[in-house]
Amino acid sequence: MPRASQVNINKQSRRRFLKTVGATLSVATSTALAGCQGRPFGPGANSAYYHAYGPSLDVDYDTVMDAARDAGYTVDEPYYVGTKEPESGIHPAGLPDLDDRFGPDYRVMGATFFYTQPIFLELWFAAGDEPVTASVFDDSSMSGDFDVTSLPPADWLVPRLTLAFEMDDARAREYVEMLKDAINDGTDIPSVEVTEEPAFSRTYESLTDEATESSGSETYGDGWYKMTFVREGIRLATIDLVVQSMKINHRRGEHTYTTKLDRLGGFNLRIELPPQEDIPEDEYQGVFRQMFSDIGLPPEIINDLTFEYTPTVW
Repeated sequence: MPRASQVNINKQSRRRFLKTVGATLSVATSTALAGCQGRPFGPGANSAYYHAYGPSLDVDYDTVMDAARDAGYTVDEPYYVGTKEPESGIHPAGLPDLDDRFGPDYRVMGATFFYTQPIFLELWFAAGDEPVTASVFDDSSMSGDFDVTSLPPADWLVPRLTLAFEMDDARAREYVEMLKDAINDGTDIPSVEVTEEPAFSRTYESLTDEATESSGSETYGDGWYKMTFVREGIRLATIDLVVQSMKINHRRGEHTYTTKLDRLGGFNLRIELPPQEDIPEDEYQGVFRQMFSDIGLPPEIINDLTFEYTPTVW
């Protein structure tokens, strides 16, 4: 098992990643990252860009993909947010309703159980057979180190661990003691690496049964989706997952028009062009309307989008 300090460093980076892409996939962040990726004017070349995002659409992802290829557009897929290969997460077996809803290769990235609203147990699922990182957070703490009094009691932690993993109560209590040891050693995020097999199907079914309502976030074309489970107005848990997404590219002179669409119907649009150059609004709206018409998306929605323009990334 890694030292507590190593686990803590790894967990902080995961936590930052969750916050960056989990909630709303900030447009400013997305466009800044897009501007730093490979561009059509040569490796490392500067560029200007337009960017917009829209509400989720009711679409058949595979049908749109086929239509885009038939129309002669370049389809680049699959993406898992910003990567071509899933670097984290698991694809659980035994949940055919989620397979139908999220596609054949969605990835469960993490699960969070709330003791109170500011104090919660978070699980981060690594890829393959790597251990799962289990961490406890106290968002109300203003000090540096985690206070042992903020650790939820074993009677609350043990049932969550035995629900989420193939382990018995005795093993779960060992992990609780490890969390206490990490706190005593001094840490702001007490964490342990859990080697037992995740039992996500059981976890999901339990949350579905216990919750009185549930909801999901917008995905904005990148495919990051947060499910929230609530019981009588109190948040019980959240699940973070990623569905596949694709880029549909259309080259028009020195301009590259890109529609990024995920399996849940979220989308964002981008135009890359030489630095400082701009395009009349009616021109780029017309190109996207034609693209949408060709691939089976509602072209009229383009008129309702607000495009942000950046004349250069340098």
